[in-house]
Amino acid sequence: MSKDEGLIKGTLDTVLRYAFPDKYQNYLSYFIRIRPKELAGKHAHYKRQERLIEIFNLSREPRFLLITCLHEVAHHVDYEDTGTSDHGNSFYCRFQKLYVTAVALDLLALGDVLDEGDAADATGLTYYCGEVTSWTIPVIEDIQKRMVIVKDGRAFKNQLKERGFYWFTVSHTWQKEVDTQLLAEREVQLLLPYASKENFLIRPILSPTFLSYYYIGIENGYEYRYGLKTLGYLWEGYGVKKMWVKKVDAQSYYAELEKLTSFPGIEYKKVTPTLTEEKVIKRKQNEQKKIRKKRIGYFI
Repeated sequence: MSKDEGLIKGTLDTVLRYAFPDKYQNYLSYFIRIRPKELAGKHAHYKRQERLIEIFNLSREPRFLLITCLHEVAHHVDYEDTGTSDHGNSFYCRFQKLYVTAVALDLLALGDVLDEGDAADATGLTYYCGEVTSWTIPVIEDIQKRMVIVKDGRAFKNQLKERGFYWFTVSHTWQKEVDTQLLAEREVQLLLPYASKENFLIRPILSPTFLSYYYIGIENGYEYRYGLKTLGYLWEGYGVKKMWVKKVDAQSYYAELEKLTSFPGIEYKKVTPTLTEEKVIKRKQNEQKKIRKKRIGYFI
């Protein structure tokens, strides 16, 4: 999976963890695939044999994309539990449990499914689970928890140990989990005599995010190359050959197309990247190193 697909799966896995705390590990064996296509007939589907959720129509609002993903995850869970899945009571009960858990995690508002006018989710959920406004939202205590992070604690590590902080080797930080934002702020206040406020961070323990992207490719952009560079397009970006390519979040897709109207006759289409963003960044860094070496050699 790409980084974007992994981000979506991570969010869905978090919902599964809190919706089915005793069984969620049984449900994690599925995959996400983003398809940069706009389809009239469907927004996503679940392929049982591959345990694969394919997502289309990424220009929809993030909340509706998430509801669609929860719909497909519910099919996956239903299959795992019963060996089959259709749009009946068994499916909708699982879908509703995932939905209210996403609401509890602040990923959705309770009424979002009622605003989803291009799908039948609200109709099925209401038929099998009652009026949406009557649903009970679970309490997830972890949503209130915070992590206090000390970026540089070398000068007062003994005090940090006494206060229950632990050293994290990968991030090279000291961290402590507390139950609320207020307790996190108090912890920072107690440590201010040892370091400046900029040395401390407070982060939620749970901060699932849900965002999707499109890659716009342009083949006939040579005469507009300087303008495209200014807009952030890369020649053969993300491994797409003989095209100018830009990665945009799906909700900015139509705004990006509006920008392209300033280039008469330009042709664009959605493309699928063959390189991850990490590899693109590394490639840029290597190119910059080569340029610096050439400059140094020139002056020598």
